[in-house]
Parts: sequence; C-alpha cells; structure tokens
Amino acid sequence: MRSMCIGMLALAVMTGCGEQIDKKPTAPVKGVVTYQGKPLETGEVIFFPDSGEQIAHGKIQSDGTFELTTYEDGDGAFPGTHKVTIISERDMEGVSAEDPEAGLEPSYIPMKYNMQNTSGLTAVVKEGDNEIKFDLE
Repeated sequence: MRSMCIGMLALAVMTGCGEQIDKKPTAPVKGVVTYQGKPLETGEVIFFPDSGEQIAHGKIQSDGTFELTTYEDGDGAFPGTHKVTIISERDMEGVSAEDPEAGLEPSYIPMKYNMQNTSGLTAVVKEGDNEIKFDLE
C-alpha cells in the first residue's frame, strides 16, 4: 500500500518534468500533526487542491512538525481549499513472519487518514504564512 501511495505521489510531483511549467504562486505552510494528543513522529502530509492543480506535500519530523513543498523545498501550497491526507506507516520491509513486529498494524494511525475521500481532513491556505494543526484521533 505504501509503495503504491508513494508511487502516486511521485507521479503527481513529477508531472511536467522535462518541460517548462508556469509556476502559480504558493503560500508558505507549516504545521504540526498529533495523534491521540502526542506528536506524530513520522510520515507524510499531502494537500490536494480543490482546483485539481498540483499537490503539496511535506515530511513529518520527529516532533510532529511539517513544512509543505509544491515546486521547491518549503515553498508551500496554492492558496485555497485542500483535501488532506496523512500517511504514517512502519517500515515492514524485511520483517519475517516470526518477527514480533510482524503482528503489528503497518499504519501508526487509522487507515482512513490515508485517502482523500475518507480522511475527513481539509485545510484552507491563505496568502501569506500559514500555520495548520491536525489533531488525529
């Protein structure tokens, strides 16, 4: 599942590679993700603009913080309303059936947050600096 999500993300990010694209203005977006009141320590936050334009994404740091990128590191997201997904999974590569970790759920958070149509998460990005917090349950 994770490799499929990462592949889709990479495809969306690479759209237009090799050709000159017009860069629409973005606004800086930083924030924090918590799960059950504690910072989520790993994962990815993905913003999907309602306009259908290019996504913005950011890696979740060990303190739960993230910073979004659309074109270049830290440039943010397009102003407007976005559907949001958050993916946070264990690295299960190389884990054998006998390994104690084999019985653990691959996702640190409920799987509903992985998809646009089930996450229930939205965000409005305004011009200028944006600070957005997601409190997951």
